[in-house]
Amino acid sequence: MNFNTFIKSALKEKMLTLGIAVGSVLAILIYAFLYLSGKEALGKEILKWVLFLGSIPLWYNLIKEIFKKNFGVDLIAGVALFSTFFFDQYLAGMIILLMLSGGEALESYAMLRARRDLSSLLSRAPNKAHVADDGHIRDVPIEEVIIGDKIIVKPGEVVPIDGIVEEGKTFIDESTLSGESEPIEKNTGSLVFSGTINKNGNIKIKATRLAKESSYAHIVDLVRKAEQSRAPLVRLADRYSAYFTVITFLFAGGTWFLTHDVIRMLAVLVVATPCPLILATPIALISGMSKTTAHGVIVKSGGALEKLAEAKSFLFDKTGTVTLGTPMVTRVLSYEGKEDEVVRIASSLDQLSAHVLASAMVFEAQKRKLKLSFPTEFREEFGDGVTGKIDNIKYVFGKFSYICKLVPTLPENIKKDYEKFQEEGKSVVFLARENNIIGYIVLDDILREDSHDLFDGLRMDGIKKIFLLSGDKQKVADKIGKILKIREIYAECKPEDKLRIIKEIPDIYRPVVMVGDGINDAPALAQAEVGIALGSRGKTASSDSADIVVLGEGIGPIRDVYHIAKKTLAVAKQGIFIGIGLSIGAMVLGSLGIISPLAGALIQEGIDVVVIINALRVSQII
Repeated sequence: MNFNTFIKSALKEKMLTLGIAVGSVLAILIYAFLYLSGKEALGKEILKWVLFLGSIPLWYNLIKEIFKKNFGVDLIAGVALFSTFFFDQYLAGMIILLMLSGGEALESYAMLRARRDLSSLLSRAPNKAHVADDGHIRDVPIEEVIIGDKIIVKPGEVVPIDGIVEEGKTFIDESTLSGESEPIEKNTGSLVFSGTINKNGNIKIKATRLAKESSYAHIVDLVRKAEQSRAPLVRLADRYSAYFTVITFLFAGGTWFLTHDVIRMLAVLVVATPCPLILATPIALISGMSKTTAHGVIVKSGGALEKLAEAKSFLFDKTGTVTLGTPMVTRVLSYEGKEDEVVRIASSLDQLSAHVLASAMVFEAQKRKLKLSFPTEFREEFGDGVTGKIDNIKYVFGKFSYICKLVPTLPENIKKDYEKFQEEGKSVVFLARENNIIGYIVLDDILREDSHDLFDGLRMDGIKKIFLLSGDKQKVADKIGKILKIREIYAECKPEDKLRIIKEIPDIYRPVVMVGDGINDAPALAQAEVGIALGSRGKTASSDSADIVVLGEGIGPIRDVYHIAKKTLAVAKQGIFIGIGLSIGAMVLGSLGIISPLAGALIQEGIDVVVIINALRVSQII
């Protein structure tokens, strides 16, 4: 669905409301013309019937709500309209009708404006792919692309499918997915994601996911859920409006009891018509939700934004959340004083390996700009190690137990080093030439670069507790906790342990926010008041269970969204109190006879505009 289609769909749903608003304006203009022409009676008759017909949808919805035992602010609007009709105050009633229908139309516009960032994702959804087949290129719908297909992406085009670059070099704009403003360089072996934009070079990619499972399809799915959700804060406005309804009828009843003046009572009901409460909160919340997309985050509901703003504690999974979740080379030791040579030989062997650590070794060699050699007589013992010849010299590269089989006599210091790194939860792989160990490489799951800033920032923001949950041994978890200054550390956690920890957190530290990335985090994400998932790897059980999904690689945007949530909630509550305060002030004037029902209707229209403009400030102050 593109943005224009989205607008047309929204306008179609509001066609009746727009029709009533337009009809109200025309009726008021016709009345003014007839009044000036000395035909006021005819003008009133036209107002009467337009008011009656235009009020039918409101009364119909009101009766449905009454049968459901929902007595909200719509009751005030219904009573006000009925009273103006019954007491022949047709012009005041027409202004109320215009206020209600025009307010809904303005709400639709405001929501379309606030959803602009979200809808732009939908508008850019790719629908075709250039498939290279036996030297020919044919365009096919992306739904027909299968895993392994070769796809050509031309400069300026949207990448249609997730894949790996097989030929060519280019820069890719990934801002849609991650919020990263700078294009990312891509060459052979790089991952590319659907929905991103190829900036300058022709590339050929191999499809690694079906269209329905791609990163972009995942985001579109989240966007649609976000658009269809109803924010609990709107229910908060309903709770405020319940008190407001009581106050309104007490004012109106008190005015009638003390003055027996129908016009004063009617003025009270007119100025109490509750458009500000109906409009302010959803507009503010949707504006806030829209703003989060600029930081590479999708918020599924306004309720999640509200709860996040009130959060007292955060729980973080360790592996893949606080850390990268993939092993990286952290130390190289060469007994011959040639670290780069150890990395070059080990990476030359590992470039043919399917082991999970192999890619980390090749990445390290690329980072050091080392030229790799192609191994001969290559052999791999899956999960243990590899052997092969580099420049006609036989090398062995693998874990400690594998090396022990091939190199029976090991120096004592090597065993001690191995045991120390094992105790710290690190992986150690050894490189041997013929029968002599010449060095080893340590790999570890390292902290994300933005972890320190996030945790320090949350403490500065007043978060009372930060917890670290890990499936690793206590020593490994404690080490990360010490670096990040986290005191509440739980190690060797299974999914059920994480659930139990969340349930046992005292009320003083609630609402609780859980941040995770893996399938084992999904139950905890669902259990917490707010679940935040790192969804950069695509659609997973964790992102389905979460209320908020961070699309980029870092966790820094979590603090940005927390700030957005706090400011959005403040503006939403402002709208509630401004609307109630101004309406009560106008009700006092009406009960004293200072303003007429017609003047009250005009004043209420002004209150609507003030509250809606205030709600739209969310997109400006964040």
